[in-house]
Amino acid sequence: MKSNFFTENLLKNDLVAAPLAGISHIPFRQVLRKFFDGIVYSEMMSVEGISRQNPESMEYLERLGNEYPLVFQLFGGKPESFSEAVKIAEDKVAVDAFDVNMGCPVKKVIKTGGGCGLLSDLPRIKEIVKNIRKSTTKPFSIKIRIGLTAEKLVYRDIINIAESEGADAVIIHARTKSDMFGGTVRLDCLREAVSLSSIPIIGNGGVVNYETYKEMKETGVAGVMIGRGMMKAPWIFQAIREKKDFETYLNPIQINSLLQFMWQCMVEHARGRENKQTHYMHIFRKQAVWFSKGLHNGAEFRTKIYQTQNETEVLDLTEKFFTTVTI
Repeated sequence: MKSNFFTENLLKNDLVAAPLAGISHIPFRQVLRKFFDGIVYSEMMSVEGISRQNPESMEYLERLGNEYPLVFQLFGGKPESFSEAVKIAEDKVAVDAFDVNMGCPVKKVIKTGGGCGLLSDLPRIKEIVKNIRKSTTKPFSIKIRIGLTAEKLVYRDIINIAESEGADAVIIHARTKSDMFGGTVRLDCLREAVSLSSIPIIGNGGVVNYETYKEMKETGVAGVMIGRGMMKAPWIFQAIREKKDFETYLNPIQINSLLQFMWQCMVEHARGRENKQTHYMHIFRKQAVWFSKGLHNGAEFRTKIYQTQNETEVLDLTEKFFTTVTI
């Protein structure tokens, strides 16, 4: 039996860092690595952009030397473009594994024929999986939702396609497209998926602490993927491992140090790239706002930081708030 990248890594750490658009970039992944040694997914990248070797798309393929294990996530609707994209990716950079986004409910992604747009076209899903398997020996997963609506559940069919066409794992966000990011997480569907599948199933959706992680793990999934919780607290992985509350896991001084480290990584990655530092400053400000939730006078800090576009002021406001705030 061939080794499975997903099985091997999930045995070491069964938590997984989700692909988040605008968040799972290199500087944020550097922050994650301070708290997490498991599988990390990249931001999703367009197979059309990679196929055409569009410079902006190709940037998503960059990785640093300490980024292992890392999965590059692809999205799009044309099966033949996936073949081309994986070949180009392997030619340009060291690849550990790939993933196909079949679960994003955002209109911009669905318009390309990708994301949740694929859930209503099982033959096209089959062609995509088949084309990737023919084009690479690298491991790959597919990330889906359980269906478009509660009445149109397709995860059973997709698991069957994934197994028969050579995918190595299936990540299931246990909500429907119509649920978006709310709604009930269907743990019963995950439990059934595990019972049906001979390849690893990774659960996703609604895990924000040790209790919700434990509930999902009890379905039998090989791994638990965290998305939105990670966005607001990249230290959530370590907090869950230690069965602690992520909201009090770091004190404000530690959060400030983490933000300073993130900004250093952003400046380093932006060097020589036009307008990249300005782009990262917008992201940094968002992260500072998210990290301030629940802290005394947090609302006042958030108002002030959104009122300025000046980089120096943003950095000064952030440091002053996190180093003087009382819990």
